[in-house]
Amino acid sequence: MNQPMAETFRSMPYGIYLLSVRKGSDLYSVVVSWVSQVSFSPPRMMVALRHNRIAAPAIRESGFFSLSLLSRRQKDLVSLLKDLPRTGQTGLWEERESFRAPILKECLAGWACRLFSTVDAGDHFLFLGEVESASGSKEGSPLTTLDLGKTYIGQF
Repeated sequence: MNQPMAETFRSMPYGIYLLSVRKGSDLYSVVVSWVSQVSFSPPRMMVALRHNRIAAPAIRESGFFSLSLLSRRQKDLVSLLKDLPRTGQTGLWEERESFRAPILKECLAGWACRLFSTVDAGDHFLFLGEVESASGSKEGSPLTTLDLGKTYIGQF
């Protein structure tokens, strides 16, 4: 991608989410921003994840993932979650029998999804999930890339 094109992509705002996946007794989490609802009936969502992210093979193997929408008041969590070990994270999660991958406590909204398709879209996989359960919206404004002062365009 050339520099002028990269600048146009940097102008696109996105919400900030925490993607979580459980593989056996291990819990993996990744901060992501390329997320979208793709169907109303049935309810389906999409998340893009770089090939080399640790959660990618875990999603493919487990067949489930969750997405937690962070609020502006959770801005500091972005740095914290990037630095936490990728397994064994405790105390941050809302565990329910209907969530095969846990949702972050105190998030604005959360979706537990069953993987139904994976698309290799270049340097990212698109994981398409059917929403099996959701955690109700809470008060607040969503955290976006505009709040962080930077936008992920596919490379760090």
